[in-house]
Amino acid sequence: MSSKKDVFLEEARLGPRSDVLVECEEIPNLPRLIRRFKEYVLTDLAHAVMLTETGIITSARGAKLLSGLILMWESEGEGFPYLPNVGSFLVQTEHFLSERIDEDIAGRLQTGRSRNDQSAEAERLFLRDLLLEVSKHLMLLQNAVLNQAKAHANSLMPGYTHLQHAQPTTFGHHLMRYAAAFDRDLERISGAYAHVNLSSLGGAAMAGTSWPIDRVRTAELLGHDGLAVNSSDAGGFARDYIEETVAALSILMANMGRLANDLYVWSSWEFGYVQVADALAGTSSIMPQKKNPHSLERIKSLSGQATGWFAGVAGCQHSVFSTDLDLTFADDALSGMGDATIQSLRLACATIETIEINADRMADSAGAFWSTTSHLADELVRRYDLSFRAAHHIIGRFVRDSIAADKTPADVEADALVKAGLEMADIKLDMNTTELRESLDARAFLFSRASIGSVNPSETEAHVENLREALKKHREWCEGAKTKVDNSLNDLLSCAHSIAANTGS
Repeated sequence: MSSKKDVFLEEARLGPRSDVLVECEEIPNLPRLIRRFKEYVLTDLAHAVMLTETGIITSARGAKLLSGLILMWESEGEGFPYLPNVGSFLVQTEHFLSERIDEDIAGRLQTGRSRNDQSAEAERLFLRDLLLEVSKHLMLLQNAVLNQAKAHANSLMPGYTHLQHAQPTTFGHHLMRYAAAFDRDLERISGAYAHVNLSSLGGAAMAGTSWPIDRVRTAELLGHDGLAVNSSDAGGFARDYIEETVAALSILMANMGRLANDLYVWSSWEFGYVQVADALAGTSSIMPQKKNPHSLERIKSLSGQATGWFAGVAGCQHSVFSTDLDLTFADDALSGMGDATIQSLRLACATIETIEINADRMADSAGAFWSTTSHLADELVRRYDLSFRAAHHIIGRFVRDSIAADKTPADVEADALVKAGLEMADIKLDMNTTELRESLDARAFLFSRASIGSVNPSETEAHVENLREALKKHREWCEGAKTKVDNSLNDLLSCAHSIAANTGS
C-alpha cells in the first residue's frame, strides 16, 4: 500500500507548489478539464479495462478500480471536486478514487501510461465529437441553402464584381456558390476526422512502455479507426491534427462570413433585396424604425475572429523543440472555437430558412446598368465575325455614349450602336433597335447561358440535385461514424460494468 497522502503529484520531488503558479497555471486550466470530463473518464475506463483484461492488474483490483471510475462516469462531473492545487486530470482522478475506493488501487490506474498520451487521447475524443457535431449542423445549413437555391433558381438579380454590376444572375445561383463551398467544408471535416480519430493511448511519455499493454484493444473500446503508431507521435506530440481541425473550422467560418456579409449588405435599404426574419433582428434604443440583422452581424463578427484561429494555434505549437507541449500550457482556445462555429452554423441555418427575398426589387435592378453587354458583344462576334476584342471596344464606346445621353438598356436606340461600330472598328452594324434591346434583356441573358454551372436556371437546378446527392453521402458518413463511436462506447461501458461486478474474483 502506498503511504503518499498529499494530492500534489510533484510534492515528493519538488516540495510545496507556489501560489502564483497555482493561480496562473492550474486555475486557468480548470475550465479545459471541466469541458473534457467525459473524454478523460472514457480514456480512463478504456485503459482500466485493458489493464484488467491483459492481467497487468488483477481482476479484483480491476473490478475495484472500474467501480470507482463508473461512479465518476455516472456523476457526469456533478460535484467532482476540482482542486486548483492538484493539477492535471490524472491527479484529480486519483484523488477522487483514493477517497472512494482505495489509495493503492487509485494509484494503479497510471500503470503503462503517462499524462501525455492520456491528455492527447482525451483531446482526440473531444475533437472527434466536435467534428461530428459541426458536420451535423453544417448539413442542416447545406440543406437550407439547397432548398432556397432551388426555390430561387429563376429569381433574377444583378451579379456583382468589385461591388459593381457585372452580369445578371439569380439568387439561387448565387447561393450555390456557397453550397459548393459548404460541400468542400464537409469534405474537409471528414478528412480532419480521419486524422483525429486515431488512438494515442500507449504512447506513454514518449517512448512507449515495458508493460504488455494492448493498444489495439483500447483503440477498439474507444471507437477509433486506428492508432497513432509512433509512441512519441502518439504521446501528445502529434499536434498537426489539431491544426488541421482548426484550419477546417476557420475555412468554414470564412465561408459563412462571406455569405453573411453578402446578405448583410443586401438587407440595407439601398439594396432592399433581402430581410432577415424579425425574430433574428434587433432594433435601436433610440431609433424605433430600425431593424438590425443581428444574426448576420453575429456570424460576421465570429468569422472575423476565426481568421486568427489557425495562426494562434500554429504559433503556440511552433517551438524550437518538437517535444514541447506549449498548447497544453496555453489557455483552452479549442473549446471556444468549437462553440463559435456551432453558434454560427445554427444562426446561419435559421437565417437562411426564414429569409425574406424581394424578388421584384432584385429583378428590377438586374438589367438596369448595362450588365448584359457582354452578351451583346458575343452577338456581334457571331453575327459579324469580329474578334471578341474588337466587339469589346465597340460595346465599350456604345455604353459610354449611351450613359452620356442618359439612356438605359430599355430605351437605347440602335443608332448609338451603329455609331460606335463605325468609330471603333469601321464596320457598319445593321442590328435594329428591337434586336438590340432583346440582346440586352436581363432575363433572356439567363437562358442564353450554355455552359455547365452557369446562371441558366436549369444549370442551377442540376447543381442543386448534384449537391443533394453529395449531402446524402456526407450524411451517411456522419451517421456511420457516430454509430461506430456509440456502439464502441456502449461496449466499453458494458465491459467496465461486467468487470466491476466481478468483485469476488
